[in-house]
Amino acid sequence: MLARERLESADVLFAGRGACFSAVELLQESVERYLKGYLIAKGWKLERIHDLNRLLDLAASYHALFRQFAPLTQSLTEQFWAQHYPGDDLTDVGEDFIQLRQQAGCLIAQIEEALRPPSP
Repeated sequence: MLARERLESADVLFAGRGACFSAVELLQESVERYLKGYLIAKGWKLERIHDLNRLLDLAASYHALFRQFAPLTQSLTEQFWAQHYPGDDLTDVGEDFIQLRQQAGCLIAQIEEALRPPSP
């Protein structure tokens, strides 16, 4: 699964290099793929977007508990875009990686639980 692979890559990179830009980008991409996977499972037609805030809003329309992850998606989206376009201040990119990674783990666990088939 590409989402899990990106998440593991972010963890390995962070362990070796700390909060670098690439670790933040891998974390953002992982959360993006998990949210898109959840939405596709709910019947959503894939859109080529990278805005985690929009994806989270769509996920919250299916399950309100996703709203609690708005600070995560806001921070990851801002940091992702800051790296991709010249002129942004990159000073704070990655400084909250540990907290973002913990929150991402909680979001991913919620997605996995929501998609788990019911027990017979």
